[in-house]
Amino acid sequence: MELNYLGTISLTKHVLNHMIERRRGKIVTVSSVMGIMGAPLASGYCASKHALQGFFNSLRTELTDYPDISIINICPGPVQSKIIQNVFTEKLDKSIENSGDQSHKMPTERCVRLTLVSTANDLKEAWISDHPYLAVCYLWQYAPTWAWWLMNRMGKRRIQNFKSGVDADASYSRKKK
Repeated sequence: MELNYLGTISLTKHVLNHMIERRRGKIVTVSSVMGIMGAPLASGYCASKHALQGFFNSLRTELTDYPDISIINICPGPVQSKIIQNVFTEKLDKSIENSGDQSHKMPTERCVRLTLVSTANDLKEAWISDHPYLAVCYLWQYAPTWAWWLMNRMGKRRIQNFKSGVDADASYSRKKK
């Protein structure tokens, strides 16, 4: 919560006054699709991302007198990285080499490219993800009862994967044959 939410808000407060003086600026925050939905094993992370979404959506409406100040929420889904492996190392400069199969996650380059396109076009919010994650976001948005049902089913697999040492996010995709 401190890094994802409080750190972002603190930085925003420092730059926002300068943007208001100049009557222009761009605030780009990286939230997550977890700021749109919830997932087991990620309650703290989801809470921090939901808080970011709420803060910046409210701030955007508070700044309607400053149309040249853009607030952009980038919401990426799972991205290929070693973040999970590095979390479980004992030393900060050591990483675990085996990051496992990440083919079910979006390539980092695609996420960066779509983030830049979204920012350049001043999109208020961009959900950047591959399927099935993107479809689940739409389900949470437009059919939350179905999303709860689906997440309860997939959530059990997510927890089982985590307990057995498999990437928990793999529970959202089926193996390609």
